[in-house]
Amino acid sequence: MNHTHPFRRRDSLVISVAILKAAKHGMKKTHLLNSVSMSYGQFTRYIGLLEAQGLVKESDNSYQTTGEGLELIEEFESSSLIRSILNI
Repeated sequence: MNHTHPFRRRDSLVISVAILKAAKHGMKKTHLLNSVSMSYGQFTRYIGLLEAQGLVKESDNSYQTTGEGLELIEEFESSSLIRSILNI
């Protein structure tokens, strides 16, 4: 697999962190879906997993990253090992 190709598939961790970062200050479902550039089906699957893990919560059709989700973002951004493995 060529990791330098600009249209390579995103890793699931990268997608999860992108959703968490977008929802940091709360965001309506439609805006969140558009901000992470994914299909409705993909978004539904990822947001369900993030909710089940307690990383994001839904309230009135809006999503907000939880404290645990914010910790995951911080760990991800500070881990050069993870970033080097994912080539980002």
